[in-house]
Amino acid sequence: MSMNKMFKKVLAVVAAGAMTMGMAMPTFAADPGKTTEAWITKTYNTEAGKAEKFSFTAEQVKTGTGIITTDAAVTMPEISFTDTETGKTSRRGKITFPTYPEAGKYEYTVKEIQTADPAVVNGDHEKMIMSGAEYTMDVYVTDGATGTEISNIVVNKVKDDAGQTETGKVDIGNTDTNTFNFTNTYVQEAGTGTDPTDPDPTYNKFGSLNVSKKIVNANGTTTTPDDEFAFTATFVFPDGTDANTLGGIKAANGDTVTSVEGGTYTFKLKANENMKFTGVPVGTTITVKESAAKNYKGSAEITINGTKLTPVAETSYNRELTAVNSQKLGQKQNTVDVTNTYNDVPVTGIIMNTLPYVLMIALCGVALIAFVGFKRRRLQK
Repeated sequence: MSMNKMFKKVLAVVAAGAMTMGMAMPTFAADPGKTTEAWITKTYNTEAGKAEKFSFTAEQVKTGTGIITTDAAVTMPEISFTDTETGKTSRRGKITFPTYPEAGKYEYTVKEIQTADPAVVNGDHEKMIMSGAEYTMDVYVTDGATGTEISNIVVNKVKDDAGQTETGKVDIGNTDTNTFNFTNTYVQEAGTGTDPTDPDPTYNKFGSLNVSKKIVNANGTTTTPDDEFAFTATFVFPDGTDANTLGGIKAANGDTVTSVEGGTYTFKLKANENMKFTGVPVGTTITVKESAAKNYKGSAEITINGTKLTPVAETSYNRELTAVNSQKLGQKQNTVDVTNTYNDVPVTGIIMNTLPYVLMIALCGVALIAFVGFKRRRLQK
């Protein structure tokens, strides 16, 4: 056998042996489906800008098959928000695990502590909606080279934020895809001021939102006709709230406005009447429109969150007026004062309010002419 052939056979044997050993050796690469740390997410909804701190509990489960019952407490993070953060804000915190005393499976029930810091006492004008979510967190521990170590953490949802049954594995990583989440909402009634426990003096008069009606003649004089004017108010509620969050939206007479649950409410006003809404959350986006009315031209002065906005006015009669378009109600005064100008000038050009006086003058003129004519005829005789 030549040296070349022998060398090739040796190489083939070595290669085959290497492949066999490679297949027999254990794999030490990390399992991409496992994780050894866990992050929790807090989502906080508020349009009022209220600073709060939220806490959580992880209660170790001590009963069940295959569960280690030796004490091994985990430390849950506290997650805080400032009063400058409004809207929907999310923040994550890392869970700290202990050095486990032995290998095996440890199980925890994770919930939110049902009192924020500072505490909010739910009342007529404010409310903190705490999360009723619940999760089961399983921590798998193995013996490592220098002691026990976490080999995997699995978290499954048990209840949603409303406390209703919901199941499924959740993402516990430190990314925006994290679904190990608890959502809270702080809601304050619009128009109550910066301290809803002691509402501003204007609240009793204007409530959360007040829409008023006034009518003037084209010559600027006031009038109080018996005509009714149709309005539509549209409400888009902030995240985590609806028409019933603060006990239901109520109209001027104190009745609950059930029809606003769909987001739209229609009402009618006469001259010098108003519609005062209460129970509307801060941050609710409103649009207020007045339907077109024959011989009337609409205008409006608007105050939102205590600030006067640019007045709006229609340039023609018998046209719909959009008094407010997509404005967010604030903590302070929110009012929409609508004025309709009545077209009291007919095609003759005579102002209807002065017509009686014109007729009186005309009658006097006719009488004078008749008297002069009568006297002239007598003199001619």
